[in-house]
Amino acid sequence: MKLVNQQVIKNTNMKRLYTSIYSSPGISRAHLAKQTKLSKTTVSTLVDELIEREFIVDSGIGESDSIGRKPNCLQVRMNSYYIVVMNWHENTVEAYLVDIAGTSVFHEARKLSEDENHVACSCSCFRESILEHCAPDRILGICVVMSAMIDASSNEVYSTTLNLPSMESTQIIKSLKTAFPGYPVDLLNDTACYSYAEKVYGNIKEKNFAFLNFGRGIGATLFTEGSMLGTASGSFTQFGHYSIDPHGPECICGNHGCLEVMISEQALKNRIPEFGQIPSLSALSEITFSDLGKAATFRDPTALAMVKEMAWELSIALSNLISTVNPSLIVLGGKIPDLGEYFLNEVREDLKKTGFRRMVDNVTVRYSQLQSDSFLNGAMKYFFDIHYSFTNQDPTNFFIG
Repeated sequence: MKLVNQQVIKNTNMKRLYTSIYSSPGISRAHLAKQTKLSKTTVSTLVDELIEREFIVDSGIGESDSIGRKPNCLQVRMNSYYIVVMNWHENTVEAYLVDIAGTSVFHEARKLSEDENHVACSCSCFRESILEHCAPDRILGICVVMSAMIDASSNEVYSTTLNLPSMESTQIIKSLKTAFPGYPVDLLNDTACYSYAEKVYGNIKEKNFAFLNFGRGIGATLFTEGSMLGTASGSFTQFGHYSIDPHGPECICGNHGCLEVMISEQALKNRIPEFGQIPSLSALSEITFSDLGKAATFRDPTALAMVKEMAWELSIALSNLISTVNPSLIVLGGKIPDLGEYFLNEVREDLKKTGFRRMVDNVTVRYSQLQSDSFLNGAMKYFFDIHYSFTNQDPTNFFIG
């Protein structure tokens, strides 16, 4: 038991040091000791080990305002270790090799062949492509990302946006547990990955914030007191199926007027006739947030009316979210920033008319400023921060969220 406790303490301290170096490239050992409150001897010993194991690198003597010997600068080592991220779509698996320094160094999209399921496609992509670009011992883990709720208690995957016809939802988790022998595997919700990227890379100072992901569906992840509510499984919130109109169109979940059937990207084409016609979009088989946003930018009256109504509908849902969990920041991410500033300003104004004013007035609502592939960094960093251990590397580990 004593050895286990020592391993836990050592791993915790190494994580603290690594995180500080990741967040502050070029930091010195002396500053690490001050920042982490660890002794200089402990810092020096653990930093030496991190360098020897090729997680960080001493980049040489840096600048200093103090008189005397200049401190050496520490940085995360690039092109040393990787996380594999498998992103599941309807009929495609996208595989990425993500450096722990934050760079995607390889990408391949592979369509599922006839009668092939997502697990089998992911395995063949890993064997035939990923391992051709990376030594097996340089891969720390594999993240499988999907747009779905993953229930760890029942070992089931629930999805209203991702169709998995070739495999029963209860078999996905069972198959993934043995799909990649020799590597730990983490099954993650896509919105949670985006939200974690927002927390780490989006310069968020607020401890209580919500991240909303708009795309084929609508997802949300909440952070309270600096920590993600639940885990990155997507099973703790289902914002997309909040009903804003009980008499509205039927949603695939069986209810009526859910956000996903009202303001998700896949709902746009069917909703335009409610407001009129948009000539510039009439020939398109599918309408995106970008298409609608551009039409609104050029002051098309139908587009403006539709965007205005969507903003009102979203504000109703947001006001209830605010009154329930009282976040100080709400970040709108995914594809919805393509609707433009008109939509965002309307949401902000509408919030002044709904919800508990004492809370609503103290909330900042803004678009995400990260790139559309930020979920890759989110998945990589989440796995490394939450599940990877410097002292207990069990290749048979399987995590949900």
